[in-house]
Amino acid sequence: MSRSPALALVLVFAVAACGSKRLPQQSALDTPETHFSRGMVKFERGDLRGAEAEFERSRVLDSDFSPSYAGSGLVAMAQGDFWRARKQIEQALHRDGDVAGTYVALGRILTEEGTERGFPTDDWLDDALTAYKRARKIDPDDPAVDFWEGKSYMRALRLEPARMALTRVIEQNRGRYVERAMAEVERIQIVQRVSPGSDLDIKIAMSTQLTRAELAVLLLEELKLDELIEQRRLSRGGKGSEAVKFRSPQANGVVSAGLSKDIEYSWARAWVEDALSLGIPGLELLPDGTFLPDEPVTRASYARVSEGILSLITADPSLSTRYVGEASRFPDVRGDSYAYNAIAVSVERGIMSADRITGRFRPEDTVSGAEALLMIRELQNAVRMEF
Repeated sequence: MSRSPALALVLVFAVAACGSKRLPQQSALDTPETHFSRGMVKFERGDLRGAEAEFERSRVLDSDFSPSYAGSGLVAMAQGDFWRARKQIEQALHRDGDVAGTYVALGRILTEEGTERGFPTDDWLDDALTAYKRARKIDPDDPAVDFWEGKSYMRALRLEPARMALTRVIEQNRGRYVERAMAEVERIQIVQRVSPGSDLDIKIAMSTQLTRAELAVLLLEELKLDELIEQRRLSRGGKGSEAVKFRSPQANGVVSAGLSKDIEYSWARAWVEDALSLGIPGLELLPDGTFLPDEPVTRASYARVSEGILSLITADPSLSTRYVGEASRFPDVRGDSYAYNAIAVSVERGIMSADRITGRFRPEDTVSGAEALLMIRELQNAVRMEF
């Protein structure tokens, strides 16, 4: 197996003695370590500019402080500049090749570059695992090693080894990764429980924010919505009825000039067009003729889609107004909200749920891929479909 240039940094690197260049500290807390730690906090929050400023200050105080270079490598990774990310890791290893965090950063960079550039999964995953192995040898008790190894396995869709690595973080029960590891394990368990039917569906299920395009894919691939609607229409209209035959989006006139611009180059165009041809309330064109395929799906918008599917399948248009005018049963959703009826229908049918303690529905929260799959399974139960 060929090795990536970045992995060569793990296997062969020079530890050179560089003259230490330091500026006077302005405070007892003005240290390379303090600024590096603050930079990592900013990085995890998505503040790349602030993170890089802290890493730069760390190097101003000590040009040989190797973690600051690894931190800058992560910033470059987040910016999509993988060449610069590798060069920063090289600088870090050149100054100190015995820092576990540098190899963790390398594993993260290899994972991000491999997935973003579509490299063969076995190649980049093997290289990333080699980096984590080196980090574990340096510091066997660092929970960051297991956490990011688990995340790399997740990106490779290797869910069971991902769960095992993240479980080790939870078992250590120390440090800032415990809560995050628990959330990831819960997500993995949901995906394993609902058993997505393809690698594409697994990949979507692992996303933290489901998009409208991804929802269209899941509805067609997992719920088999086109087949379901066709079966129900045939059962009501009679075999051979022209009115119930599935028609292409072009035949239905849904591919307008505005839509074409919106989804023309989307990876999910075929699924979006098929979903539009079904006329699903809540997953239709917007007033300006666009679809917004990359728009995150909120819980309120997902409820509207669930209500629309139930209405189509049951041929019961009264569902769309059943709870209109009632006093709201959710403290964070007004009774006159555009989505209130859909939310009430979805909760009543067991497809979605409110918080058991507060009763809040959280309508503006985004839906993860795992949550969407779980709700699709509940929707299947609601319409008594067997797959």
